[in-house]
Amino acid sequence: MKIVVLGGAGHIGSRIVDEILRLSPSAHVTIADIDEIKGQQIAKQMGVDFVKADVTRSGELLEILKGKDVVVNAVGPFYRFGVQVLKTALTAGISYVDINDDYDSTLEGLALDRIAKEKGVTAIIGMGATPGITNVLASIGAEKMDEVEEIGTYWIWTAIDPTMGNAIIEHFFHAITGNVKVFKNGNWVDEKALSEAEIFDFPEPIGTWEVAIVGHPEPITIPRYIKAKNVFNKGGIWPSELNEIAKVFAQLGLTGEGIVNLRGQQFKAIEIAVAIAMSLNQLVPAEELQNTLAKIYERLGDYSLMGMGLGVKIKGKKDEKGYVIEYGIAFKDSAQATALPCAVSALEIAKSEMPKGVFPPEAKVVDLNKVISEVKKISKIDCTEIRSYSI
Repeated sequence: MKIVVLGGAGHIGSRIVDEILRLSPSAHVTIADIDEIKGQQIAKQMGVDFVKADVTRSGELLEILKGKDVVVNAVGPFYRFGVQVLKTALTAGISYVDINDDYDSTLEGLALDRIAKEKGVTAIIGMGATPGITNVLASIGAEKMDEVEEIGTYWIWTAIDPTMGNAIIEHFFHAITGNVKVFKNGNWVDEKALSEAEIFDFPEPIGTWEVAIVGHPEPITIPRYIKAKNVFNKGGIWPSELNEIAKVFAQLGLTGEGIVNLRGQQFKAIEIAVAIAMSLNQLVPAEELQNTLAKIYERLGDYSLMGMGLGVKIKGKKDEKGYVIEYGIAFKDSAQATALPCAVSALEIAKSEMPKGVFPPEAKVVDLNKVISEVKKISKIDCTEIRSYSI
């Protein structure tokens, strides 16, 4: 099988290549990335092919996709690049998997379902950690109930991973900006990002963190496959100091598309905010930085730099009684947690005949039990079921 990974030299893309080769050593993988030097280095280390690729040049990308069985897209942020790459894959008639984590580009991607069917293409979008694992757990949990009232998906993510690129930061800023879509009382409605903050308890050692409404694909896709009254996604980052800085940036409009004039040049506000965030380790006084990192290490240990917590809470009825199912996962390596479901899906699509169209994880195009089985090999999944007489 021939698989090309776009952004395969990046923070998550390189881990997707890792996971594909770990699960299927005989797979023929090509890294396609705009960073030629880094891409060639990683390709040599992994023993795979490399080709330089600018995903905004559709004609060149079409040539790269020729003869491949599956294209995996790890080029973010997805609100800027996701739909364009998906359209190119559909034009090429090649099966597609991505880790799209932006709600607006998810809506645009789902709108291409008819074209995907006409082209005979299977496209799975949002098959990472969140979305991805969260959707899978929501689906598995919902099947245990007679009725589903509410599905909440939660995440807390490291913001101090030294291998992290600017795409993840830009995605986070985009997700906390303005109004975002949630599913409330049976309808999609606009909700202010960073509203409805709550303290959520993730498995140890992650523990309790403040999370709030963010723009994410779960509320967009889950109600299309699971009948529920309310679906939302809440997230945040650690250390808490960085989460608070992000809130201030959002309140001041620095995470949006407004124009900033700087020494005769124009920049989007979000570009300035991302640049500041990427430089904080140089801007923050050394003593302050050391104190912040020391507190995180004391609390999270080996999970500090690259960890992540996921949670899914499903409320509903079973046997005419109120029922709550809650899942939680503490990952030591957030990049692997994001890459693994994508790699599993790419391999499944490459070797099996799948329905045609554009699908989220909970559409069950890929065997969800297989995805979770692989996830359990790298981290424990906590599950709590509570039966009560009120919802």
